[in-house]
Amino acid sequence: FRNVSIDKAASGYTLSATAPNLAGATSSAFDVFPGAAAKLGFTIQPASALANTIFPAIAVAVQDAGGNTVTGSVANVALSIGTNPGSAALSGVTFLPALNGVATFSNVSITAPGNGYTLVASAQNLGNTVSAPFDMTVGAANKLGFVEQPSTSGPGEVMPAVRVAIQDVVGNTVVTATNSITLAIDTNAGSGTLSGTKTALAVNGVATFADLSIDNTGRGYTLSATAVSLVNVLSAPFSIRNPLVFAMVSAGYFHACGLTTGSESYCWGENNGGQLGDGTTSQRNSPVLISGAQIFDRISAGRSHTCGLTASGSVYCWGSIPAANSLTPAAVSGALTFANVNAGYAHNCGVTTSGAGYCWGDNTSGGLGNGSLAATTVPAPVSGGLTFSSISAGRLFSCGLTTAGSGYCWGDNTSGLVGDGTTTRRLTPVPIASQLKFTTISAGGFHACGLATGGAVYCWGSNDFGELGTGTKVASLVPVPVAGGLTFASLSVGNRHNCAVTAGGAAYCWGENSSGHLGNGTSAGSATPSLVAGQLDFASVSAGRFHTCGVTTSGTAYCWGSNSSNTLGDGTSQNSLVPVRVR
Repeated sequence: FRNVSIDKAASGYTLSATAPNLAGATSSAFDVFPGAAAKLGFTIQPASALANTIFPAIAVAVQDAGGNTVTGSVANVALSIGTNPGSAALSGVTFLPALNGVATFSNVSITAPGNGYTLVASAQNLGNTVSAPFDMTVGAANKLGFVEQPSTSGPGEVMPAVRVAIQDVVGNTVVTATNSITLAIDTNAGSGTLSGTKTALAVNGVATFADLSIDNTGRGYTLSATAVSLVNVLSAPFSIRNPLVFAMVSAGYFHACGLTTGSESYCWGENNGGQLGDGTTSQRNSPVLISGAQIFDRISAGRSHTCGLTASGSVYCWGSIPAANSLTPAAVSGALTFANVNAGYAHNCGVTTSGAGYCWGDNTSGGLGNGSLAATTVPAPVSGGLTFSSISAGRLFSCGLTTAGSGYCWGDNTSGLVGDGTTTRRLTPVPIASQLKFTTISAGGFHACGLATGGAVYCWGSNDFGELGTGTKVASLVPVPVAGGLTFASLSVGNRHNCAVTAGGAAYCWGENSSGHLGNGTSAGSATPSLVAGQLDFASVSAGRFHTCGVTTSGTAYCWGSNSSNTLGDGTSQNSLVPVRVR
C-alpha cells in the first residue's frame, strides 16, 4: 500500500488488515503528526451575545493544509471585525500569540448591536479566515442613561438639548422602547426652578428635552431622570452661571482652556489624562473651573496636558506628560521665574524673565534644543546662549523668537520644519533661512509660520493640506509668503492648519479642514486664507488639532471644528463648521 494517508493528526492510530478466509491483523500503534503551518481556522466560533458584553471564549487555531492544529506554533494572531453592520469597535485583547497552536480570545466585546457581524482572524504568512455570522443583540429595557448631559447655561437660558436613553442592563439603547421619561432637579445648588418640557416620550429609545432652563445661578446642579419600572439615573453635575468673559483662550489637541477677565481659569473637552485640571478624568462639554488656588496670567493647552503661568513667574502643569502626571496643577521644578510658557505635543518650553530659553518633556527628535535626545522632567536650558522673547513648542520640534526679532528652530526636520533649507535634524537652535524680522513665530504639527514685522505671514515645512497658505501643496524648506496680500496682527499655528487675525478683528484660517476647523462653513481645505464665518470681531484666535477657538473683542469665546471630545465647549458633542459660543 503505497499511497494511503490519514487526514487528522493524533496519537495511537492502528490499522487493521483483512482478507477473505484469512484471520485479520492489527498494526502496532503509531502517531500522525500535523504538517507545516498553512492557515488559520476558527475552532470556537463567536456566538451571538449582548452588545458591550464579553463574548464566550473564541479560539483560532494555526492549522496545516489538512486542518490539523499545528501544536508547536506560537504565531501571533490578530482579531478584527469583518462585516460591521453596527459600525462598531472591537474591544479587549485582540492580538495574542498561539499557545499549543491555538489563540484563545477570552475578553473581547463589540460596542454596538447589529445582525450579521463576522470576525476576521489573521496572522503573518498564514492569511485570513472569516468567522461564521453572528448577531449582537439588545436586552430588555432595564434602566435610563443620559446620552446628552445637561450643560452649563445662563440663568433662564435654554440649555442645549438633553437626551435620555432607555437602556438594557449593559447600556445598549433599546430602540423599540417608547416609555415616558420625566426630568426634575435633584441637587438644587441655587434653589432654582426647572422650566420647559419636563416629560417626554422616547422615540427610537431616546427622549429629547429641547427647551429646559433653570432660573438661578449655582454650581453643582444635577437632574434626575425617572420612568415607571426602569432604574432611574442622575445627570453629571453642571452649573448655571452668567456668561464667562474671557481674556484669552488656548486650543490644544482635543481640549481647550481659557482665562476670564476675572482671573479664573477654565478648561473643557477631552480629559483622559487630567488635562482639564479639575481633579477628574471626565470629559466636559462646557468650561469647568481648574482646581487649586493658583491665579494664572497665561495658560497654554498642549496634547494631553496644560500649563499655566502665574503673575510671579511660576509655571504649573497638569495632565499626562513627564513632570506633570497630575489631575490638578502641579508646580514645575527648577525655581525659575518665567515670562511665558508654551505647551506642545509632549514637551513644553518657556522663556525666563532674563530671556533664557528652557524646555522639558519628550526629546525624541531633539525638540528640547539642549544638544541631546534625552528626555527631562525638569526645565533644561536651550543651547546657544540666545536671548528669547518667546518659544513655541510644536509636535517634535520647537521654534523661538529672539528679542531682536530673529527666528530659530530645532528638533525634527523631516519636512523642513526647522526652516533652515535642509531636512537635517537639529539638536540645538539654528537660524531660519530668512532675513525677515518676526513679531511671532508659532510651531505646529508638521510646519511652522511666522508673523513678520509688517504683518505678512510666512510659513515653512510640510504642505500636504495647503497649510503653508501659498495656494499650492508644495512643501518648502524655507519661509514662503502666505498668498492673498493680507496683513495680520496675530497668528496661531495648529496641527495642519493656521489662523490669523487682522488689525480690524477679522479672522482667517487656512490648511486642513476635515472637521470644519477653518470655520468657513465647509469641510473643504483651503491653501489660502479663508474668512471665518459669522462676522465676529476677534481679539485673538488659537488653532488646535481639529478645532479652533477664539475670543472676541467683547470677551466672548467661540470654537469651531471637531467636537467628538467636547472640544467646542458649547454643551454639545456636535461638530460645527462655523463658530459656536463657548458656554
